[in-house]
Amino acid sequence: MAAPSWAEPLFHDIAVPRGPGSASLARVQDVIVQRLELLGFTVEQQRFATDARRLGAAMAAGAGLGWVAIGVVPLLLLPLSAWLAPLIGLPALALVGLVAVGIAEGRIPFNARAVRGTNLVARRGTPRLWLVAHADSKSQPASLLLRVVGAAAAFAGTAGLVVLLVIRLFGQIPLWAVAPVAALAVLGGGILSLGMVGDASPGAVDNATGVIAALVAAAALGGRDDVGVLITDAEEYGLEGARAWVAAERPHGAAFVNFDGVDDCGVYRVMRHGARGAVGWVTPVTIADQVTMALQERGHAATAAALPFGVLVDGIALAGAGMAGVTVSRGDAGTLAVVHRPADEARRVDVAAAVEAGEATAVGVARLLG
Repeated sequence: MAAPSWAEPLFHDIAVPRGPGSASLARVQDVIVQRLELLGFTVEQQRFATDARRLGAAMAAGAGLGWVAIGVVPLLLLPLSAWLAPLIGLPALALVGLVAVGIAEGRIPFNARAVRGTNLVARRGTPRLWLVAHADSKSQPASLLLRVVGAAAAFAGTAGLVVLLVIRLFGQIPLWAVAPVAALAVLGGGILSLGMVGDASPGAVDNATGVIAALVAAAALGGRDDVGVLITDAEEYGLEGARAWVAAERPHGAAFVNFDGVDDCGVYRVMRHGARGAVGWVTPVTIADQVTMALQERGHAATAAALPFGVLVDGIALAGAGMAGVTVSRGDAGTLAVVHRPADEARRVDVAAAVEAGEATAVGVARLLG
């Protein structure tokens, strides 16, 4: 099957800095709407208000973890009362978590940038399956690779601190045991605290490629009225667009294939969102098997896999609302190293990989729907 002639020009139109709520994103969304309408869809523009408080929550959690780790080191090492370290350290860690949750849920005021988001909801009838991708981009001081490392270090450091604080009840702890745990907590917390958001990344891989894959899949599936397309906004603010859509749509019982980050290197990864999330007619495992098989039939290395720790995608919010689905991605460590950085530009990626992902997904979806 030849790639659609519009795929590459559209990719270059989309791959420009386009933060949530920006005029640039609005122009990109207009181009996407035009393509969806040419494919025969009726497009609803779902407006919602949001802000970056979830990113602020991660920053607060990271900073708080780092300071708590520094503060409890003397309590773990010095010949003080055995109760002092856990009495101070454990409530301090709990407080950091509670503050982060409070900020994320809007219960604790946080000076987060507010925006008006717009989801594009395209359908012909009543979709049983949605093709999903987010249209917005962002830049941050730390690449996605560094943030994944930071999340893992923060998790390990937090767990280690809890264990050490409990062990301290039974005696002093040597420096060789305290130092690496504290270092992990400080490192992870420091990286997570670098959450300031900018608009300097063209977001070619993340996620102009995903939009192209979703549109190619929709085109390849023809005029089916049981397949819809959802192009979300503010994914980069903590899946806000997907959260707004499921709150309004209540899509429990539908399925989805989400596209997020389809580079031209590495192995295609079809990542299940919950192995047991059956919705009556399909499961994430079934969807993953069909999409993976279709990619392999086209000669590509593809595998069903778990979502990497520390990576957030719209599929998490969709699965949490009772949908069964997968996220399709492709890349390697080099891909993660450019995501959320100015280097994520169109000239470094061949959009043919996204076209292949879309066309293979269409084959798998057609088999599923019959």
